Amino acid sequence: MLIEVYDVGGSKLRGAFAMLTSRVLLLERMEEPTRPDFYNQILEMSPKLRKTSVPSCVSVSVPGPVDGKTLIKVPQLNLSNPINLEEKLSSLGPIHVENDVNAAAYAELNEGIGKEYNNFYVLTLSTGIGAGIVLNGNVIGGNSGEFGHCVLETDPQKLVFVEKCGCKNKGCWCSFSSGNGLSYLAGLFVEKGLDCEDLFYKAKRGNESAKKIIKEAREYNAHGIGNMVSALDVEAISIMGSLGLNQFDLIIPSKQEISKYTLNNVPKITKTKFGEDIGLIGAFYSAKSFF
Repeated sequence: MLIEVYDVGGSKLRGAFAMLTSRVLLLERMEEPTRPDFYNQILEMSPKLRKTSVPSCVSVSVPGPVDGKTLIKVPQLNLSNPINLEEKLSSLGPIHVENDVNAAAYAELNEGIGKEYNNFYVLTLSTGIGAGIVLNGNVIGGNSGEFGHCVLETDPQKLVFVEKCGCKNKGCWCSFSSGNGLSYLAGLFVEKGLDCEDLFYKAKRGNESAKKIIKEAREYNAHGIGNMVSALDVEAISIMGSLGLNQFDLIIPSKQEISKYTLNNVPKITKTKFGEDIGLIGAFYSAKSFF
């Protein structure tokens, strides 16, 4: 089965052909900065991927809540109106659409930590924050993993310094610990125009303001993960997303830090073994389970 897969990220759009042998193989890879009209990007990418083969279907992993084949909204890309991707991509053949962390959960279930655990989260820390959920060996679909938009802070003295999130709230987890949130705080407290990557560079070079922002983000991560563990007593959490993967040691709190925010045992927390490919691999397994 050959599936044309796309991973729509807050900053990058990746495309590939995927096929299953003993594991998923990714062929004919492509990558571009994500545009708000990412569906047009997919239409532009597809002919380049299809030079020698025609896929059975197209599977798209997207960073926002999904209803059927409609992307409801993407706060990270400032897209607030629903986008029917089946209509937008109708010329490509059968279309499957899945939330990115749900797709990632399929990848972990089939080839990753699902080989060892039946109950786990896949937590993405990237432009935004969200989680895929696997219980009793089954992916819990829908939009149940939008933890990034849970409000963690209500202190007016702290909220005055954070940007209103795309979810229209101030003080949500994303406001303090996502790539977008950290970039805003970096520009406000460290240096105008800094992005998230620059913030960590400054911190490693000894900038005290940068270090303070990252320390506070780590504490909000402890709070957010603690809430997740309180909601479901899982066995493991797999971390994905560019921020989570590249800055794991700095922003992922210890079990002791997380335990302040939950009565449940804090599970094993580890990086996904798939790296940035998890969205593409997840798009394959997600579509395979439906077609």
